[in-house]
Amino acid sequence: MTRLVPLIVVLLGFGIAACGGDDDDDGSAPTKAEFAKDADKICQDTQKEIEKIGQGASSPDELGSALDKVIAASKNAASKLTDLERPDGAAGDTATKFAEGFESELNDQLIPALEKLKKAIQDKDAQAAQAAAADLQKLESTKSDKYARELGATACVGTA
Repeated sequence: MTRLVPLIVVLLGFGIAACGGDDDDDGSAPTKAEFAKDADKICQDTQKEIEKIGQGASSPDELGSALDKVIAASKNAASKLTDLERPDGAAGDTATKFAEGFESELNDQLIPALEKLKKAIQDKDAQAAQAAAADLQKLESTKSDKYARELGATACVGTA
């Protein structure tokens, strides 16, 4: 199981960045650049939080707990992202696709893959853990990543 620890630490920091933003509210919609800046700030903060979560975890229970914390942090970030004020026009449409896409990918793909990994770790099933890791790697480049790139929110793009 100790051979899986470095893999888990990498996975904990893997592409789970999400976004949110400032409360600057002068009554006008943010520009595309302002949205990207706000999104990047929360993505960076969330990424730092997630990277710290797995530090020192070595037992299956500790790794399972760390994965639960990653899921919670990711859900919190997705909530902040969906609450982020969107720009007007085409950039706003892209921002909506990005925010809603991230939340959907998180709930429909990433969380189930993390839960599968957690179960494999707790069951001390190295083969199942490797399969779960492979499932996670398939999620490295997503539609929400595409929209994040279009917006210029590069800190919100998973590692591809």
